[in-house]
Amino acid sequence: MIDSTVRSDTARIESVVILGGGTAGWMAASYLKKAFPDIRITLLEAPGLPKIGVGEATIPNLQSVFFDFLGIPEQEWMRECNASFKCGIKFKNWRQPPAVNPHESYYHLFGILKACDGLPLSHYWSLNRERGDDEPFAYACYREPPLLDAKLSPRTRDFRRTMYYAWHFDAHLVAAYLCRVATGWGVEHIQDRLTRVEREADGAIAALHTEQGRRLDGDLFIDCSGFRRLLVGEALGEPFLDMSDYLLCDGAVASPVPHDDAANGVEPFTSSIARDAGWTWKVPLLGRFGSGYVYSSHFVSEDGAIRDFCRLWGLDPDTTRFNKIRFRVGRNRRSWVRNCVSIGLSSCFLEPLESTGIYFIYAALYQLAKHFPDRTFDPVLADRFNEAIEVMYDDSRDFVQMHYCCSPREDTPFWRANRHDLRISDSLRHKLESYKAGLPVNMPITDVDGYYTNFEAEFQNFWTNGSFYCILAGLGSHPDRILPRLRHAVGSQQTAAGMFANIKRESAELAATLPTNYDFLMEFHSRRPAQPAGSELAGMAR
Repeated sequence: MIDSTVRSDTARIESVVILGGGTAGWMAASYLKKAFPDIRITLLEAPGLPKIGVGEATIPNLQSVFFDFLGIPEQEWMRECNASFKCGIKFKNWRQPPAVNPHESYYHLFGILKACDGLPLSHYWSLNRERGDDEPFAYACYREPPLLDAKLSPRTRDFRRTMYYAWHFDAHLVAAYLCRVATGWGVEHIQDRLTRVEREADGAIAALHTEQGRRLDGDLFIDCSGFRRLLVGEALGEPFLDMSDYLLCDGAVASPVPHDDAANGVEPFTSSIARDAGWTWKVPLLGRFGSGYVYSSHFVSEDGAIRDFCRLWGLDPDTTRFNKIRFRVGRNRRSWVRNCVSIGLSSCFLEPLESTGIYFIYAALYQLAKHFPDRTFDPVLADRFNEAIEVMYDDSRDFVQMHYCCSPREDTPFWRANRHDLRISDSLRHKLESYKAGLPVNMPITDVDGYYTNFEAEFQNFWTNGSFYCILAGLGSHPDRILPRLRHAVGSQQTAAGMFANIKRESAELAATLPTNYDFLMEFHSRRPAQPAGSELAGMAR
């Protein structure tokens, strides 16, 4: 680093070195090269190093915040990465064990809950429920659930969007695709192994030394080395804040599962299936689905998790190949230390219950570009970046924890521990108290279509009132009282009744016109003969 009194162009960052490939490394390389095309960017990747690759589901702002910034259309990267649609998460048996009710489920849907006269529809739903209406929250307040039950596509045949959605994809294909993009833009890709980190006199990183004798010097270093934290942790000694007292799961076993799409269709949602000592994800792609069992080693062994996983999907544990992962839930005390910024798993990890892994990567890149330094490394920039990452992570941790601590299940030691033994943050207690009192929770700033006005608003407030209601109402937890002022708003109640009716009408109209998700994806990925020119599907355009 150079003296802080230097304020001319000579202090500009000239070179960035990224340690680690995978999704985080190549997202960082492509994003930073697009943001700062004049900077020399080098990515050092160890050849043959296994990649985690469990982040195969995303949240909806991936396109607007990341790919739109890169200038890459949705259709292009989707085709390159065998991507499919994700319109929400279907939680199965989080409220009741399968022995009691094998069909118990609820949806967590995307998009902002519609509001009526300053209050979200959730509050009018609560009032209707008090008066005897037993329709589930998601089916009353969103048009999507019947469409997802029917496995319909969120896009029309001419590629018009009808639902707010995210994506499923093969994370390895995403990394390979972004590698081609980034190197095409001039990022230098070096396949070699790190052997030593050279430090400056003031403790900053000066260069990375490799097995083949390279010395890679840089002004700014990006640590994408995953759980190993080779730069921010091993070299710079930044403490990792373990949060296993908030969330009990610490391992996963994962494997792709074959699927007969033609016979069974392709679900346009992720599934989260509660198990005795954790939960199993299901991420549908064409020809297979990605799946894994996230478990707590305090309540089941790795072999026990494998047996449970194989029972669920009818697999042979002796012949199925598994990716076996052990992890710590938590984050670095600081993600940016001196001239090193950690991105992805080297920065923080939260089990993938709400598909936050890839979101944490591009949200951090957005914040890094916003607070991008020069070689004086003004500590205020790093402090503001670290504050933003801390808020993002801790808020997401609380939201994920809410799924566990508010579940009424007590049929196994794991579920009893989640209900009674977890450490609950003051911020989550505050939100749950607001919810129980009938107050709106995390009301966002949105435009007339119900989407966030900008990423800054979303970054500070991603888990919305609708998110809380989807989860808590789905778990059978309801407000203790109706917001008193709503009882006086007879006109608003009538307006809301019309909005509920419109949701039903819009859902029925879409159900009559949308293609199945399987049919759309097969045509989109050209896995069956294209329709004749001039047909609805010919030449899909955004």
